[in-house]
Amino acid sequence: MHEDASFEKLLQHFEPMIYHAIHRLAIYKNEQEFYQIGCIALWDASLRFNNKKGNFKSYAYSYIIGRMKRALTEERKRLKKESLIEEALVTEEKSNDDFAAILTESLIEKVSPLLTENQNKWVKAYYFYGKTPTEIAEDEGVSAAAVKAWRRDAIANLRKYF
Repeated sequence: MHEDASFEKLLQHFEPMIYHAIHRLAIYKNEQEFYQIGCIALWDASLRFNNKKGNFKSYAYSYIIGRMKRALTEERKRLKKESLIEEALVTEEKSNDDFAAILTESLIEKVSPLLTENQNKWVKAYYFYGKTPTEIAEDEGVSAAAVKAWRRDAIANLRKYF
């Protein structure tokens, strides 16, 4: 550290350098955090500086920039890791949905004998294709009221089974 200067004086003198480093690295998010990183880097630089190896200003600047770049790299790695974890969770959730679809398909095949042909048409169109009664009615050439009756009766039969 400079011989007769306290760290507060050193910081006051080099604070513009810290802000310059923040702006040079285009840091706009977490600016206060990077200011703190710069202050700590300045402190460390003042402790490690050797007068025989050059001037302090250049040493401090490269030390501050280096610490900020390292923090940016760590932040990018952390964000990438979080992104990968989130992607894995979404993939797992999707595979769970696929498993639920397989279970649903298997269950529908098991209860199929309990239902009439029309009730089975409604169950399959509704569960496998997400169709509304109106859409099913158009596909089957019947009224929406007829499809709603299939639904009502299918649900009643399934309730008896379960």
